[in-house]
Amino acid sequence: MKIKDIVPVYLRYLRTTGRSSYTIKDAKYTLRRLIRFIEAEGVHDLEDLTQEPLEAYQQELAFCLTAKGKLLAIRTQTKRLGTIKGFTRFLKEADYLAHDPGQRLRLPKEPKALPKVILDLSEVRKILAAPDTRTNRGYRNRVILEILYDTGIRRAEVRNIKLSDLDLDAGYIRIHGKGDKERVVPVSERVCTLIRNYNLSIRPHFVNGDDSGYLFLNRWGRKMDPNAVWAVVKRCARLARIKKNVTTHTFRHTCATHMLKNGAPVRHIQEMLGHESLESTQVYTRVTINDLKEVHSKYHPGAS
Repeated sequence: MKIKDIVPVYLRYLRTTGRSSYTIKDAKYTLRRLIRFIEAEGVHDLEDLTQEPLEAYQQELAFCLTAKGKLLAIRTQTKRLGTIKGFTRFLKEADYLAHDPGQRLRLPKEPKALPKVILDLSEVRKILAAPDTRTNRGYRNRVILEILYDTGIRRAEVRNIKLSDLDLDAGYIRIHGKGDKERVVPVSERVCTLIRNYNLSIRPHFVNGDDSGYLFLNRWGRKMDPNAVWAVVKRCARLARIKKNVTTHTFRHTCATHMLKNGAPVRHIQEMLGHESLESTQVYTRVTINDLKEVHSKYHPGAS
């Protein structure tokens, strides 16, 4: 049986399952292009439809150019491959095939955007030095900034740190992350010393009534709001006269990037940042590679 002869059957199936006319029209267009490609590859009959020609077509989509000479968007590729996977799934469920040849096709993912703002070490030092540590609030803010840069944790994770989460002798903080997931992050001895001093001499001034047990308190003795942590960063960046759009996430990006540049393994950074997927962490390797390319083009004799 010819593959192209089953396409009308599949389109009728989509119609009976209540799919929109637009979806059906799009499926018709996509499957026609698929069949045109695989027939050019010598695949005409249903029994010859395997994963291999489908993967070849997936590669064709990856390098296909639009009328404007640009590569197909990842979203467009994913949509067309999704239509093809739906078609091959139908072939198996309707007993045209014993196995689904498109089951193992992996849909492409949108590449994660590079962090827009990364601080260099001199900029980090200026921001860390911005709070007036002669005041209680200034010292507290300095410790917040130091933890953000030292650990790369999120602003919500900073405000949720409790005294019971600290193991300053061992140099660790237990972090309560997204989805109630816990992880342990290392803290440098220098920052541990700052936290000890803060707990001993500064934090008691923020306690008002019953102690909530959180590390960072506001002027009313309650744990800080995430937006208040964000405001600390913005204010200190402004005091340091940093023109970049610095946020709490900038410290997260900067921490990861600086560690990678100094040779830290990606998987260790993944654990520290609390990324479920390694892909989320690998975006920082692209930052360091871009830096390497810049240095290479500037200093390598072959580049000129």
